[in-house]
Amino acid sequence: MLPRWSIPLLLVMLAGCSGTTKSVRLHTGHGEPVVLTPRSGDAAPVELDEDAFVEAVEVLAQSVRPSTRPQETARRLFEVDSRSGSYRYEPRSHRVIPLGPGEHLEGEPPAAEVALTRAYLRWCERTSRPGDCLRLLVESPTVTGDGRYALAMALAQGVVWDEMMDAFKDMADPEAMLSAVLWTWTTYCILLAVPEPFSKGVAAVMTASLIAYVGVDTFWSLIVGFKRLVEEAERATTFDELREAGERYGKVMGRNAARAFAMLAMAAIGNTAAGLGSKVPKLPGAAQAAVQAEAQVGIRLAAVADVGTVAVSAETVTITLAPGAVAMTARGTGGGTAAKARPTGYRAWGSFSGFKKAMGPAGPEQEWHHIVEQTPGNVKRFGPQALHNTENVIPLDRALHSDVSAFYSSIRRDITGSPLTVRQWLSTQSYEAQRDFGLLAIKNVGKGLW
Repeated sequence: MLPRWSIPLLLVMLAGCSGTTKSVRLHTGHGEPVVLTPRSGDAAPVELDEDAFVEAVEVLAQSVRPSTRPQETARRLFEVDSRSGSYRYEPRSHRVIPLGPGEHLEGEPPAAEVALTRAYLRWCERTSRPGDCLRLLVESPTVTGDGRYALAMALAQGVVWDEMMDAFKDMADPEAMLSAVLWTWTTYCILLAVPEPFSKGVAAVMTASLIAYVGVDTFWSLIVGFKRLVEEAERATTFDELREAGERYGKVMGRNAARAFAMLAMAAIGNTAAGLGSKVPKLPGAAQAAVQAEAQVGIRLAAVADVGTVAVSAETVTITLAPGAVAMTARGTGGGTAAKARPTGYRAWGSFSGFKKAMGPAGPEQEWHHIVEQTPGNVKRFGPQALHNTENVIPLDRALHSDVSAFYSSIRRDITGSPLTVRQWLSTQSYEAQRDFGLLAIKNVGKGLW
């Protein structure tokens, strides 16, 4: 559990993020850590279109039962101690200090908190959600402490917020679901901005997944931007000032990163690290994120649940894999970039040779792998571009790729219930079924379960 929030903020990141090369240290449990230094601009947030995002959030929400105390639930999810009230930011010591009972920030008497709370309730009413629409007043009679950050985050999300409301519109209590995502997102950001030496469990898996979706540079920008949001939210005395702070952070995020962040927060609600890890490879954009996971942090997205801990400093993200996990990258590479710059965003080709010409080698000790296999039958049924694209072809460790291929050529009645080989049995199924099975095969073969 975290101490009671007198931990220094990572203000050193403001200097570290501006001109220092970021690196990722991957501890695999075998020999020296693998160090990757992704070049600036090599990765960008995975492109998520509105329809895919809304559909994914809607599907994820169907397995979630929102709590009446979403802030408390989010704290339990990330193993965070409770805190409340106002905080004083000290620039020299880089500390956020909780104020004692009856104390208030200089220049911000209780009346200002009351006025901010009234403005928040009016905003809820204007957005056709009268009352405490974000559940900011469950643990405090006024919008203060973490409630300020949560409100600013809601104001930062703009159109993404409307898209989530569209996903929840047919649910019994869409506001409760929206609040659950908001508090999960906000609590996770607080955990990163005011961290213990390392994040673990659901937070660690979410961090590794988020980096895969947005890249190392954008991930650092999200942390630094949220730290600024904390400072500005503490200084704000009016709703308009809080809105401006939120909108500035919204520009730091951008729409694609905000969608990825919201989608991962939705997937994390009520989950374990293993549960979240199993959902991530099935989310929209996962194939592109898998490529970035390999290049940026040296791990297989299909095995992201194997991330044990993540530590963030001014210059380095340190990822430690759980015992027995398989790292994607070659040991001792000293850099996470391929010799040839790869296209970003979704791309498809009419042949595998065209894909390889555009994308280049899969990487040291790696080979390209089709999640849905490029068998003649699949080419005829689905078309070549459904197979040779950046969402279906991913880099795999060479040994793992060989093991997966051997598994497909084997007869496994215990898994398929068929006398046919796995490949023959799978070939009659839909594209979606083959893809789901392919992702599961990578995971289970990698863990030695199949």
